[in-house]
Parts: sequence; structure tokens; C-alpha cells
Amino acid sequence: MAVSPPASSKTLVLLGNGIYDTEIHYLQIKFYSIGVYADADVCDHLKEWKSKKEEELLDEESGFFEGFCKTPVEKLAKIVIIKEVKGSQFVTPLQSTVRDRLAYADLYEDEEEEALDSLVEFFQKKAWLAQGTTIYLHWPSPTCLQVSLGNESDTSMPSVHEMVVDNANVASGALEWLMGSRSFSPSLLKSLASGLLRQL
Repeated sequence: MAVSPPASSKTLVLLGNGIYDTEIHYLQIKFYSIGVYADADVCDHLKEWKSKKEEELLDEESGFFEGFCKTPVEKLAKIVIIKEVKGSQFVTPLQSTVRDRLAYADLYEDEEEEALDSLVEFFQKKAWLAQGTTIYLHWPSPTCLQVSLGNESDTSMPSVHEMVVDNANVASGALEWLMGSRSFSPSLLKSLASGLLRQL
């Protein structure tokens, strides 16, 4: 499977997929599925991992996923809502994680606060993200994030982005929130590790 982001000359290949779920009253509830795509050139930047085993990549101390996030190639996450959620419910974990990590690294200045607030406001205006809503998070580089919304039934991505985060620290922070070693979706990381090893 592959996708072609708007205003991009690249076709991005599917590297892995996973879900975000949580236990509520003893039931495991699935909230959304996630597919991660990237330029196939990503493998040129990860050759040092070629002989490693999947469990070595998944070790939080290995640095593999941080290295993957920093590779200077296009990446895209396609998030499909399974259980209807408020826009604020979707973006709040992203906001708190990115803010806390940047603050810890002493990188959370006025520019970062403004950029993160704009991203939060964008999703808060979406009162509900209905089942089948598709969120596209596109990183043409690790330092820029483009956001658009569509529907699971659409055969292609929206032709334009609805918002852009051009603050490097916030854009890269959102990338690591999703694809870094402490991602909220362990199943995504396992699938990514397996997919990337096959490509390598």
C-alpha cells in the first residue's frame, strides 16, 4: 500500500500499522487505527540496524525509533477513528506529551507554546471525530507538520492541508509522540520494527 501526499512528488510506502486502545470497565476499547508511511529512502539512513533483531529495535534504550523519526525523509501517519471521540480528547494527550518533553529539554518557549496552541485549537474546533474520520499527519521533513482530515471511504488524501505547524520543536515532538520509543501504541512500534527490518 502507498499514499501520495498533496504537493509532494513522493509516493510513501506503508511501513507498519497499529491501534490505540485502552481498558474501560474491564473492556478493551479500540479508539483508532494507525498506519505509518514513509519514503522508501528511509532505509538508506538506517543501515546500521540491518543485522539487528526486532526485540533489539524495540528496546526503549536502543535509540532506533528516535533515529527513525530524525531521518530526513517524508513520513505520514494515517489515523482512522474507530470509536467516536471529541477533537479535544484526541489532541490533549499529544499536547501534554509534547509540552512536557520540550519543557524538560528547556525548549518550550513562546514560539513553541503558540504553535502547539494552534494545533490544539484546530482539533478542539472539531466537536466530534466520528467513526471513519481519517486524520492525516504529514511530515515533509521532521521539522514541519501538515494536517488534514478526510474519511475512511476516500480513495485518496485531501488535496490541501487544513493547517501547518512550522515550528520545528513542536513538529518533531508530535512525530516522536506517535513514532518514538514511548509511543502510545506499542502495537504500532512492533509493526514498524518488523516492517523496517524487512525493508532493510
